[in-house]
Amino acid sequence: MLVVLVASALAGGVALVTFQQRAAEAEAKLAAAERALHPAFADAPELWDVDAEAALAAFEAAEASGAEGGVGRAEAQALAYLQAGELVFAEEALDEARRAQGHWTPGLRVLAAEIARAGLQSDAAREHVARALATDPEHPRALLAKADLALDARDGRAAATALARLAEEVPAWAPLHDRRGLALELMGEHAAAREAFERAVELDPRWASGWINLGRARRRAGETVAAREAFDAALGVAPENADGWLGRGLCDLDAGDGAAAREAFERARELAPHDAQAQVALADLAAAEGDGAAAIAGYRAALAENGRDAGVWVKLGNALVRAGQGAEAEEAYRSAIARAPQLAAAHNGLGAALMRRGAVEHASTALERAARLDPVDPHPWMNLALLHEGRGDTEAARRAWEAALERQPDQALARARLAALR
Repeated sequence: MLVVLVASALAGGVALVTFQQRAAEAEAKLAAAERALHPAFADAPELWDVDAEAALAAFEAAEASGAEGGVGRAEAQALAYLQAGELVFAEEALDEARRAQGHWTPGLRVLAAEIARAGLQSDAAREHVARALATDPEHPRALLAKADLALDARDGRAAATALARLAEEVPAWAPLHDRRGLALELMGEHAAAREAFERAVELDPRWASGWINLGRARRRAGETVAAREAFDAALGVAPENADGWLGRGLCDLDAGDGAAAREAFERARELAPHDAQAQVALADLAAAEGDGAAAIAGYRAALAENGRDAGVWVKLGNALVRAGQGAEAEEAYRSAIARAPQLAAAHNGLGAALMRRGAVEHASTALERAARLDPVDPHPWMNLALLHEGRGDTEAARRAWEAALERQPDQALARARLAALR
């Protein structure tokens, strides 16, 4: 009997040890899964840097070992769906994670914000980020999401503020400096923006976005050769980056090489068929080459992809004016104004079109509005001067030509017309 009892006790002890070992193994697997899903910010600053599929597999392995990983598994599944562009499924998995958790955490809020942002629901995304930061004001991924949403809204100051709070976390992260450059651009600080882009590519020469933004900055400064070198560097690390091809084409166009520009623009359109920028560039090229019909068709095609771009409506209006289609040009300019009421070029174009058909009073109103909106462009004043000349108002025409010359002292036409009035 004693032997039996001892054997039974030993068997029970072995079973207890085995159970404890399995429990420990399950907990270890669960901890590994949590680390895969929630790596340190410095290791994976963006949610897109997290290997969601690996994290999901790790949670499934932990659950198979007996661990309770429902929250993490659902969160990993939501992130995997987001990364795959399956937004409806991502929302469903996120709801499952929140129910399993019992409340919103800052991390779940950030994931919800990214799903909303991917679905172009910017208000919902901002609300989730605000709530995440209300719970944890220093949550790094929430701050990054806040910066990205501010950049989306073209609020450079808000983006710069959020990014500054992240600088200590990831001082050598190239995308941080790239984003900072974009924020500075929006604030009009172009020299500082260029320095930020240069810092980004210095930290990571394989960061294509940094090269593209540096190329834009150099081109803005009139440095065509240096700009093309930056776009070439971007294409060297990302040969199928449509923005890189677009930038290269613009540099070729600046250099007077229309054939090379066309080839680059067509490659950009091939890589991003629903991005209107390449189509606009091809239309610009057609306009520069005097092919008005192709330019008009190109601008219309671009607007079919993105009808919200007021600048393209202005370009369409200009092309229609050159083609003698005044009524359609007026419609294009009005479409631009409806989308961007403060866009001076749209009011100037409308005023010029109205002037051509003799609607002098309406033309004067539009041109005066354009002159107020843009304190630099001489063209609204030049058009007003021509309008006043046509009405026989020499004194008003003289004042308008003088105003145009104040904005551009070397404007030859304005100087000649003003001299003729004296």
